[in-house]
Amino acid sequence: MIERTVLEIARHRFWAWQRRHAPTPRSQLRETDQLLGAIEECRVQELKLIPTDIWRRIVHLLGQLDGGYTEKLGIDRSLDRTAEVLFEAQEALMVAARSRWRGRPGNVVPLFRRP
Repeated sequence: MIERTVLEIARHRFWAWQRRHAPTPRSQLRETDQLLGAIEECRVQELKLIPTDIWRRIVHLLGQLDGGYTEKLGIDRSLDRTAEVLFEAQEALMVAARSRWRGRPGNVVPLFRRP
């Protein structure tokens, strides 16, 4: 009985951790913003190619998304092409984040009494 309880608690902890650390469209959208900022920093520094550490983050993020963005990106590490692909991915993520949002309309307070 105790062993079963321990296993159930372990399973619950595992799935709770998975939910907290699973990539959501919102977190991926934040990541694209950070990566686009890094690309702009590369432009300011007049770099021709994206540095390897930033490139790995970009490829990892685009690999998580549906839509074949890694194929569109290819091996071209130029700033302009990479920014274009990130903007395309960001557009799809905005739509996904919006469709996932479960907002409820708030209570509307009438301004005038109804007769």
